[in-house]
This record gives sequence, structure tokens and C-alpha cells, in this order.
Amino acid sequence: MTEFPRILMLARKDFSYFFRTKWLMAVLLSLNLSDMLIVALVYGKLMDFNYFQFFVPAVVIMGLFVAALDTGRRIWLAVREGVIHYYLSLPISTAGIVAAYLLAGGLASMVYSSSLLLVALVVLPAHAIWNTFILLPFLFVLAMGLAGIAATLAALASTHGEFFFAYQQIVQVVLLTLSTVFYPIEVVRQYLPPFLVKIVSVNPLSLAAEAMRQYTFAGAPIEIWSLLLLLLTSTPLAIVGALAYLKALHSIQVKGKL
Repeated sequence: MTEFPRILMLARKDFSYFFRTKWLMAVLLSLNLSDMLIVALVYGKLMDFNYFQFFVPAVVIMGLFVAALDTGRRIWLAVREGVIHYYLSLPISTAGIVAAYLLAGGLASMVYSSSLLLVALVVLPAHAIWNTFILLPFLFVLAMGLAGIAATLAALASTHGEFFFAYQQIVQVVLLTLSTVFYPIEVVRQYLPPFLVKIVSVNPLSLAAEAMRQYTFAGAPIEIWSLLLLLLTSTPLAIVGALAYLKALHSIQVKGKL
């Protein structure tokens, strides 16, 4: 408990870095807003269902994902530029440093995706906005899990040269492609084998996007099991990411570098 204030202080510092790169935020927002307001409308002309209503809630989850991955960029830069050595000299444990980064990544993702949610609520009628408040804690865990993935990529890239952004793009394409962000699960069943359909159905991005569609915008009653499943699939990502980053920090402590 004595180092908890230090963890919060470090998390607040990293959280502030996310919003200092205003050009990056502008690019990310423009991309997500173009998906929401242009891509959804254009693709909707090609679909036999209301694709705009289907896709707009998913863009909020895409924003959560993209913002969480930025945690890895900050970790990678901290290792590459030697800032992490300064953090290791502070009166805070390595586990505390890891916790601070995951907390900051989760919080930054929530703030960023909330801005997209506000736009979504303007362009698409929501039948149960209050359900969003129930979803927030589960989405925060998902954001921390995605930040854990980013931390893992940063640790791997630091030991294999400047490959972080390549790793990031691969993970982003795989997780988004094998999800129901862009297309319904019924379409997935038509074209993919059963084992991939199962992966798509338990992908936390699929679960979060479907929860946003059904509970916030469609106004369906919240099913506790679906939220627990989102929690169960998100938590391991955060744990794996934390362990990978913790191992990287221990390596730096022992060798002075990765």
C-alpha cells in the first residue's frame, strides 16, 4: 500500500504523455471518425441490413483497441531511449511500474473511446445509454488487457530491433479480422471453418462490440454471462502482458539492457 501513491503518480505521468502527441490523436480520431461516418454509410449501400447501425458501435471498440496499443509505443520508446532506466531508479518496484503502465493505458483508452462514443450517440439513436455505465468497468479491464498485448509487443520488439510497429500492425489486423467488428457472426460462419468461428466468437473485441450494440444502442437487457465472458477473455491478456513486461524490466536491471 505504501507504493500505491507512486504507482498512481507514474500512471498519471504516462497518461499525460498519451495526450501530448496531439498530431497522433488528430490522426487517430480522423481515421475512426471516417470509419464511423463514411465507411459505414458507403458499405451500408452494399448490405441487405442496416450496416450503419451495426458498425458505428464497433468503431467505439476499435478506438479503445487503437488507444490501448499506443501503450506499447510509449513503453518501446521508454526502453529504446533509456527513460526506463530512470523509472527503475525511482522508489517503486518493477511490478509497480508495470501496474502503472497498464492503468495508464486502460485509462487513456477509456477516455479516447468515450470521445468516439459521444459522436456515436449523436449520429445513432441509443435506447439504453445507462447500460453503458454498467459496461464501463468491463471495458476498462479489456483496455488493460489490450494494453498488456501492447506491452508484450514492446518487450519483444526491444529484443529484436525496431520491429514494434510491424508487430503492432500484425496483431491489429489479426484481432480485428478475426472478430465481429466488421461483419456479423452469421457471415463468419458461412466462410470460416468451425474452429476459427469459435475464436471469433470469444475474441474480446467481438464480445465488447456486441455488448455495445445490444446493450447501449439496441437497449437489450444486460446478460451477466456475456459480461463475465468478456472479463474472462480480457484478464489473461493483461496478465500475459504484465509478465512479459516484468521479465523485460528484470532483464534491464540485471544486464543494463534487453
